[in-house]
Amino acid sequence: MITTYILCFFTGYLGVLMGLRLALDRIAVARHLVNGLQRDRTRQVAAIREAARGCRTAKRKAADSDLLVGRLTAEAAKLEEKLKSIRKSDNRLVVLDERRLPEDHRWIVVISGGGGALPEATGEEGNENWSGNLRFLVWATTMERAVKKAATRFPPSRGFKIEVATAPNGTPPGGAPSQPTAA
Repeated sequence: MITTYILCFFTGYLGVLMGLRLALDRIAVARHLVNGLQRDRTRQVAAIREAARGCRTAKRKAADSDLLVGRLTAEAAKLEEKLKSIRKSDNRLVVLDERRLPEDHRWIVVISGGGGALPEATGEEGNENWSGNLRFLVWATTMERAVKKAATRFPPSRGFKIEVATAPNGTPPGGAPSQPTAA
């Protein structure tokens, strides 16, 4: 009977050992799977972080590009406005009279139209109104002579305004008008 007890004890003990061995094998397989999942999770987190960094960088670049587009658009509009104003202003220099004497000096005279028709205009030009400024090159000995030559062709009585823009030396008139400096 004691042998029966001993035999039962060893048989139970062996059964428990075998059950524990199977349980330990299953635990080892589960640990291996958990470790694999943790490695996968770590890789996925690193990939997500890298994608987030790339997304953040792309977002910053897009914002910088939007700012640059806005600045360039504003600058383009500003330049177009400047171009329009340059196109509007007439920078031509019209020669009033090519006849000159050796003692004559170069005078730039600005003549403003009063909105009337151009004098001596024929054909299509006669229908246009002259309301801007035109610059004329006038050869004369004094500023008064230059103004008188311009007034002969563009009389103030018809609404024209005559101003001397530059003296013979290229500066605005400021000294004695009857004694200009030589060019």
